[in-house]
Amino acid sequence: MPNSSGRITAFLALLSVLIVITGCAGIDPPSPKKIIQHPFGTSMLRPGLTKDQVLAEWGEPDLKEYDDTGKWKNAKERWTYYGRYNELPVDEGYLTKTQYLYFDGKFLVRYGE
Repeated sequence: MPNSSGRITAFLALLSVLIVITGCAGIDPPSPKKIIQHPFGTSMLRPGLTKDQVLAEWGEPDLKEYDDTGKWKNAKERWTYYGRYNELPVDEGYLTKTQYLYFDGKFLVRYGE
């Protein structure tokens, strides 16, 4: 029996290591070109960008909401990107803080935390 107990312990240790390693796989470091274009702490966002341009940089949002009541000051659509890595020392895009992007038609009209 001590042999099977050791195997179980080794399996659990290996499983724990694999879980930790795959948990870090979601962070894609920006390319050198992207860092030069948008240094850490700056944002590529600006009013007038199209939805396609935002999708190319940030990918699909975590949440899309539509509004026809005017509660978002004429914005018709709000995209939410949830911040996931609060412990990072610098912010890149929406990694540390949840960002809200407001669109009127296909254009970004404003954004913020």
